[in-house]
Amino acid sequence: MKNILIALLLIGNIVHAQTYIAKAVAGVDQAGAIQAAFNKQDTKTVLINTPDIIINGTVTIPQGKTLKVEQGYKLTGNGTINGGSIDADYQAQIFDTTLTINPRSVNEYFSVKWFGAKGNNTDDYAAIQKTINTCIRNNIRTVYFPVGRYKISRPLIIRGNAGAAQNDDNDSRSFCTIELLGQSSFWDSNTGSEIFTLFNNSFAIGIQNGKGCKIRKLKISGLFNPPSSADTRKFYSTAFEDFNDGKCRDSRYSPYAAIVIDPFTNLRTDKLPVDGGYPSLLDYYGKSGRLQTQSGSTGTELEELSINGFVTGICSSPNGLTRNAEITIINKVQFSNCKLCISGGQDQEKENVISNIYCWGGTHTIFATGLYGSPRMAGNWNIDHVNIAGSVVRFIYNDQHGYFPTYISNVFAESLGSFGTLNSELACEVSDCIFDFTYQSLAGQQTLLTANGENVLFRSCNFRYYGQKTPLLMQGNCVFEHCYFSGPVIKNKTGSFDNPSLFRDILSSSIFLLAIPSLFTILAVTFIFYYRKQIFWKIYYSGKQQA
Repeated sequence: MKNILIALLLIGNIVHAQTYIAKAVAGVDQAGAIQAAFNKQDTKTVLINTPDIIINGTVTIPQGKTLKVEQGYKLTGNGTINGGSIDADYQAQIFDTTLTINPRSVNEYFSVKWFGAKGNNTDDYAAIQKTINTCIRNNIRTVYFPVGRYKISRPLIIRGNAGAAQNDDNDSRSFCTIELLGQSSFWDSNTGSEIFTLFNNSFAIGIQNGKGCKIRKLKISGLFNPPSSADTRKFYSTAFEDFNDGKCRDSRYSPYAAIVIDPFTNLRTDKLPVDGGYPSLLDYYGKSGRLQTQSGSTGTELEELSINGFVTGICSSPNGLTRNAEITIINKVQFSNCKLCISGGQDQEKENVISNIYCWGGTHTIFATGLYGSPRMAGNWNIDHVNIAGSVVRFIYNDQHGYFPTYISNVFAESLGSFGTLNSELACEVSDCIFDFTYQSLAGQQTLLTANGENVLFRSCNFRYYGQKTPLLMQGNCVFEHCYFSGPVIKNKTGSFDNPSLFRDILSSSIFLLAIPSLFTILAVTFIFYYRKQIFWKIYYSGKQQA
């Protein structure tokens, strides 16, 4: 028993020797006391469990040692903490934003709440941007958003110089790698992690020259209100340029968006885009560290997101000059109330993958290229598994031309206005899809598909007005292989359907198909009636001669 008591006493002394409990003195900087504790060889952890600890100087935590902050307590002041590891609860604020924190590591994630984000409908922009900058500067991989609704009054910017547009010349890194991680799902009945924009003229999250950046498990909400779908005929006939609310910024090189990949140009010699660029962010154009080329992001992963209420949901390369934005992976994303869900902006967007996309209304176009950003030819996109259910005007606008092909498969669409446009000189393929179009009684007469290019192939696809034999209006010289059509296809290989001859073409084709049997009957009766006397006398004289 005596030996046990001695052992417990020794353990207590060792624990006491390894942990230093910081003490607060009103108005007095504790940087020196904490630094002295860390400098002791037997101190492994400095514990903060007292309020009002002030750091105005610099604390450098040796490698292998930890600053641990218990929930309900925080450090304040204007000082700097360098190195070491940070250990704290993800739900608690532990630093004032006036402090500069440069840890070597954290206990898995760096929480946005550590710098004071509340997640309770207050403006959390400053705390979140401070967290992003801190993580990029110190090579910490993951910014964590606990459950909550984080309102932001300015765009969140991810870039290699930690978002400080004025200090580019002192930054040796032009690229960055980071993950924003929440607790939401792309289809969620629970309260998750939501970012809500308080503005309508920029983007919620912008990634500039990211390499392997990830945004996962977040809900991102904006202020865009699409045109009403109450008048279905008007809704489905709305042109893309007219699909707006008159409030949110809808400009080719700087649209209001949830996520933008490479919103800014790189070089100081670059002029601002012709639309003036994103308001209040002009200092970020042409300032990308030591870059000497128009490089862009690579390997961006956007996964398990819910995006609602933006002109463009995900917008790639809108600035008009940067290249790359390649190997982008967009997976498990639900869109609603967006003018355009996913936008491609230039021809070097190669091997980009869109998969498991869901959109159930309030949207004009699911995917398009060349409508935002440079009008250059489209890049290389692979689209697989898309679910569309009502109040979507069209699926795609992709005027591909001759650089790279696009491949589309496993689209299930119901109450869709039209497939849209897919033009290409290259071999592009759309396969294993179901397109159920909104009835003409609701949407009016629409051109359901425009596809120009003899190498554009639709294979094993179904095109239907469900349960009706209504003619299907299509345009172009694409190829259909093993496809089903619910009614006769009215196809114009050379011109547009939007001309006065459209009605004549449809009417004449329909009448021709339906009237052939009747026409032959009428001709036969007319022939017999007109030549009845001749036929009678021929038969009569023929009988007389035989007699």
